[in-house]
Amino acid sequence: MTFSQRLKYYLMGFITSLLFLIILFGNRMFSWSYLPNDRVLAEIKIRTIEFSDESKKILEKSKISENFILDSALVKGKINFDQSHAQAKPCPDYLLHYKNWEITFTKCKEKVTIDHIKRF
Repeated sequence: MTFSQRLKYYLMGFITSLLFLIILFGNRMFSWSYLPNDRVLAEIKIRTIEFSDESKKILEKSKISENFILDSALVKGKINFDQSHAQAKPCPDYLLHYKNWEITFTKCKEKVTIDHIKRF
């Protein structure tokens, strides 16, 4: 069997299995969240999010909406694990950086509380 014949059979099997997977899984959303930053951000999305009184005052003062924090910062931000307390019990707290914003939040089992928001 020549190389071109082997390549042809390989490509036929690969394309067939790829089509099978597309049909089987369709438009389901897949997320690859194996890195620590991605895992924490993915866990935030499934919990209820509350803003502390201090963070609400800062948002009003800065004229920033809660949706900016929820849709942008908590999705695209980077967590600084050096300044976070990820192993704290019962609720770890994290420091997140997004553009020129610094957000401190606490992640408990049922909810996430945005404790402090700072612009730098």
